[in-house]
Amino acid sequence: MNLIDRVLLDLKKRREIILSGGINCIPSPFKNFRRDFPGIEQGKYYLVSAISKGGKSQLANYLFVYTPVLYAYNNPDKIRLQIFYFPLEETPEKITMRFMCYLLYTLSGGKIRLSTLQLGSIDEDNVLDEDVLNLLNSIEYKSILSFFEEHVHFISERNPTGCWKTINKYAQEAGTVHKKKIEIENKETGVKQEKEVFDYYEPKDKNEYVEIIWDHASLTDGERGMSLKERIDKLSEYFMIFRNHYNYIPILIQQQGNDTISLDAFKANKIEPSLAGLADSKNPGKD
Repeated sequence: MNLIDRVLLDLKKRREIILSGGINCIPSPFKNFRRDFPGIEQGKYYLVSAISKGGKSQLANYLFVYTPVLYAYNNPDKIRLQIFYFPLEETPEKITMRFMCYLLYTLSGGKIRLSTLQLGSIDEDNVLDEDVLNLLNSIEYKSILSFFEEHVHFISERNPTGCWKTINKYAQEAGTVHKKKIEIENKETGVKQEKEVFDYYEPKDKNEYVEIIWDHASLTDGERGMSLKERIDKLSEYFMIFRNHYNYIPILIQQQGNDTISLDAFKANKIEPSLAGLADSKNPGKD
């Protein structure tokens, strides 16, 4: 089948999926922004960026963890979800507590609004209400929290190679990599040799959404004497392979550089995050 026919067939299939009640993305929670960002798509590489303490992790968690987890829990017939979370900045406990706050707010219709400080009874004058604790231990909440724990995998690896090994191992278990033989010529000797290269990937479950979240780029650990820029570039290189080969969903959280918050930037009204303003390496923005 030629390229045009393959594309037309894919368009037809995607249209039929929607008409039959399925989805082609995990719907975005930002309803007024759906025309520009309908939701999380398979085979897309996302980058979340802001200045230091600008709410990058909170936004990324809300958009790529909490909302998708609840959607997958409520729609098991439409999608399966696996999230590989590399929490270089926050602890898994902190992220889970924030998910509990999200659940309380969402399931109560906005009536229960707590911060992680309140949830953790940090202030002796603001101790967590026992009714809230009982609610979190109820069957409904425990069921969702168990689903969260089963589908959000917190990974301790902190360098690009560790990320590559973790995700590549899962991809091998969750599908089949098909290879093809090509003929290459040795530039020095002129001898032609056959080599096996990647052809395509066939997942066991085409409705499985696999996210890889790296929080955040500037905390990427070193390996083989690489500079920070080289580490980020290598990580982004692997992210492109996950996207292109496996149809996975890499999500990189990366800070903006100091130029974004400089006095000159304020004077020029150029304080919004931009690809040119990415700290430590601009390559993820290009990727």
